[in-house]
Amino acid sequence: MVGRIVTRFAPVFLLALLAGFLLPRQASGQAAFEDAVVEVGNLGLTITNTGFIGRANVRNNPTGPPSFEYPLNSGVEHLFEAGLWIGAVRSDGTITVRSGAVTASAGYTPGATGYEMAPLAPFTRRSSLLESDVFTRRAVSHQDLITAYTDTNSVLPGTSIPMPDPQGQLGAEVIQTSYAWNFPFTEYFALLNFDIVNVSNAAWEDVFVGLYHDLVVRNVNTTNEAGSAFFNKNGIGFLDSLFASYAFNAGGSEETINTYGAVVVLGGEWRDPRTGQKRFFHPNLADAYLADGYAPPEVNPRWWIFSGGSEELARPAADIDKYLRMSMPWPDPTTFETEAEFLEAENAWRERLRTDGQSSAGNYIGLTPIGPFPRVEPGDTVTVTFAFVGALKPEEFQGPAGQPLDTEETQVFLRNNILWAQRTYSGEDNNFNGTLDLGEDVNGNGVLDRYLIPEPPAAPRVRVDFERSTNATTGRPESKVLLYWDRSAEESVDPVTGERDFEGYRIYRTNPGDDRGGNILDRASLIAQFDEPGNRTGFNNGFNEVRLAQPVTFPEDTTQYWYRFETGELLAGWQYLFTVTAFDEGDPDAGLQSFESSRTANASRIFPGTPPADSDDLEVGVYPNPYRINAAWDGGTNRTRKLNFYNLPPRAEIRIYTLAGEIVTTLEHEADTYTGDIRWYDNFSAENRFQPGGEHSWDVLSENNLNLAGGLYLFTVKNLDSGRIQRGKFVIIK
Repeated sequence: MVGRIVTRFAPVFLLALLAGFLLPRQASGQAAFEDAVVEVGNLGLTITNTGFIGRANVRNNPTGPPSFEYPLNSGVEHLFEAGLWIGAVRSDGTITVRSGAVTASAGYTPGATGYEMAPLAPFTRRSSLLESDVFTRRAVSHQDLITAYTDTNSVLPGTSIPMPDPQGQLGAEVIQTSYAWNFPFTEYFALLNFDIVNVSNAAWEDVFVGLYHDLVVRNVNTTNEAGSAFFNKNGIGFLDSLFASYAFNAGGSEETINTYGAVVVLGGEWRDPRTGQKRFFHPNLADAYLADGYAPPEVNPRWWIFSGGSEELARPAADIDKYLRMSMPWPDPTTFETEAEFLEAENAWRERLRTDGQSSAGNYIGLTPIGPFPRVEPGDTVTVTFAFVGALKPEEFQGPAGQPLDTEETQVFLRNNILWAQRTYSGEDNNFNGTLDLGEDVNGNGVLDRYLIPEPPAAPRVRVDFERSTNATTGRPESKVLLYWDRSAEESVDPVTGERDFEGYRIYRTNPGDDRGGNILDRASLIAQFDEPGNRTGFNNGFNEVRLAQPVTFPEDTTQYWYRFETGELLAGWQYLFTVTAFDEGDPDAGLQSFESSRTANASRIFPGTPPADSDDLEVGVYPNPYRINAAWDGGTNRTRKLNFYNLPPRAEIRIYTLAGEIVTTLEHEADTYTGDIRWYDNFSAENRFQPGGEHSWDVLSENNLNLAGGLYLFTVKNLDSGRIQRGKFVIIK
């Protein structure tokens, strides 16, 4: 399990944050609203400097930044909105809950009721990746995003907009830090740490810290549902041993993969006023807190219905109602005469949450809080860390039949991913007690370090190139795909063992059509491996087949590439994903497994086809011809079709005509910059794509975005450099 945020750099860095963010109130208080996206791994999460999380308009604007998307670029979203809630009893006896999000159809609105945090600082970005523009040795993860906000403002900074509920102010300033990595065992979660500082002049009692969340699991690219129909298909659950609230798509009918999205409590820390010492806070330490006369730490998951409902299922409005949701479980065990009666009621409630989405009744709002922190003195900090975790259902539970299922078998990957989030957070704290015990100080610095995990070698830097060739079967010009990579992975040092333990490289590739399922990355299979000879790891086949005698460089690219892998006979027009990973030797004697670098770090979406025509002798063409509506690679709508022109000159103008000579549309082609500009690429591809240069895709729509009738069409291609015009024709069959 897990613990508190004491990172390798936290003590020094936290002081710097306090000095830079919290002391100069006038300067820092003028920060404007800002959002940022966690996307270094295979999960995308939008966060803000107001305690609000997610992107509430993701249903209406699926091509924008992700809300809580997993896998990244799949269109499968898991969140409408979320936000930090802090509940406490003030010294004057007032019970208050300060919230970064509430139930609102438009999401965050400056100054709106329930959005009670004001920006203190813009985002600071850091990375431990050497190739990153924001690399620093102070970074904890591959992508650190740090910001700060407060509930103490009377007006929104830089405006005259009054902040809501000034009477309910707690006197809190929050330093929010997110961490994310792109290792294969970490790329499906993001960790959010909240350092909550009491800047008032009085203590807080019985403090609860939670994440409000409207988890909604739907594929925003393929669903046709909107309004309440979009939100009411969720199955909901809670993993008691892992302290994780989760959701899944239990009733949607769109084409999609089956996934989970979870919000997990990892742990906390506070300063015990009796001893003056920092103390780890987690339900696993309940007995120790009871022995000291404190209420035991608890994680108390709650859900209510978005609209309607009564009593405990109604939306909480007043702070006292919100605080009771944070502090009181449901069902309430104190209202039952026997434990058996309570368990029966709890199981019935959990089953309702799990199955309501199958009958379009799953529109639930959730809250996952931890507490009570007994007392937080003025100037003290209470820290809580959460994880946002995505997971696939196993292959046997994909497809419509597996969608409504939620069992231990369907949760295998979810549980594994949460355990990796916990292990990443706990670092050296192997027994999860918040204390550096004998044998846990693996780096010998005398400090309990969180986020200290075995690391694979760095992901290689990869360059994609194309080389002209001729298809042996058709005789048509095409491109070989060339992958070059550097040897930076070979210099990687494991932070736990302190050794260079590089072993080899693996190359993965998908097959045509794997992009249709929305999870192309996990469809990639191993096509080649090269590793060190003479040990017990890998194939022992060496590197001679791919290693160059001398490194190569390219114009405007100073990286020295030492390896080259080429592959041909790929189907033109289809999307392939290639990725090159590095893996280490592990330690078979110590039982330490071999770790592999991220498949996302250099994943490249490659479209084989013809390179730019180097002369006017090559005949331009179009495929598929005839074009049948709903071709194999098309999407499910009339806006996601794709027809390709090939053998194009580097700079060309393409015009499509009816038989009567009317211009249907005009396309401009620039080989050096073209990467696909139709809706198909938005829905089924991503920015990391590479085109051969001599092909251009058309969505089979007119200049006015109208569908075309079936029949014969004409086209011309003008070489903008030589002026030569070529003509051709194709057929659309409906």
